Amino acid sequence: MDSNTRVLKAVGAWLFLLVLAVAAAAVTIALVNKYLYGPTTDVRAYVEDLRDGEGGEALGLLNAEVPEADAAMLDGAPLEAAAGSLEDVEVSTVEDTGDGGAAVRAEYVLDGQRHSSQFDLHPVDTQWGFFTVWAFDGSRLPVVEVSLPGASSVDLNGTAVALPGSSGEFAVFYPGVYTASYDSELVRAEPRTAVVTGPGQRARIELEAEPTDRLREEVDRQLREHLEGCAEQDTLYPAGCPFSYEFDGRVAGEVEWSIVEHPEPEIVVGTRGGGGWGLEPARGTARIAFDSLDLFTGEVERVEREVPFEVSADLAVDRSTVTVTPRG
Repeated sequence: MDSNTRVLKAVGAWLFLLVLAVAAAAVTIALVNKYLYGPTTDVRAYVEDLRDGEGGEALGLLNAEVPEADAAMLDGAPLEAAAGSLEDVEVSTVEDTGDGGAAVRAEYVLDGQRHSSQFDLHPVDTQWGFFTVWAFDGSRLPVVEVSLPGASSVDLNGTAVALPGSSGEFAVFYPGVYTASYDSELVRAEPRTAVVTGPGQRARIELEAEPTDRLREEVDRQLREHLEGCAEQDTLYPAGCPFSYEFDGRVAGEVEWSIVEHPEPEIVVGTRGGGGWGLEPARGTARIAFDSLDLFTGEVERVEREVPFEVSADLAVDRSTVTVTPRG
């Protein structure tokens, strides 16, 4: 009897240990499935890909459609810059959807402000018969539109990008910060930023161009050179010039022009078709002097008059050169 009792106790202990082992294995599988194979793991991996500038890996995880836009921000240094201020990331499952999927929320600090993004995932397979493999639901990448009137390119997240027609659209990842700016010898635009936190979002960055002192000096030089060239013409009607003098009599000798007051026009952008640079109309004064011959009496009279005029011009501006083209 004692022998049977000992056997029963041994078997019972063995069964108890077996149950504990099975329970422990189940708990371990559940924990591994949650923390190593759960949907939050995929979101964390996606965030790390953004930080590392691994656009291909991030896009493969996110399962997102790429819109028809410039892809310059989707990889490398621009992508790293977009996630450079991404801090204090906390990822958690906030909802189990009825079809077995999961809604995962990432809360974080981006560009110094608290934000959050939601990612929807669904199970697609199991690994080793126990562990769930997840995939992101299909979505569409956000777009950032950048414009700078009068410019054909800008810097976006530290990379020079083209702006056909002074504007451009760029496909981007989220969450991310996208900063556009422009700085050259002739034109500058203060940096402006768009924060993108969700799929399909459209953000807009409108830069405002400002002429530098170098541009003002060069425009003034070319305009003065043009007007002085007009003043060298020996005619009452200088060709391609903003001033002339109506006179019905007979001119004897040379016509002498001089610029008494040079105009000081304001440099503007966006006033002409296509948003190009130009000069607002500005007034100046020229002086004309010539001898007038009276055909009946033969007398010669000196004529001197001040002639007000107005000048405006188009400007062709790039990073290092400007061309002034007077209008009319």
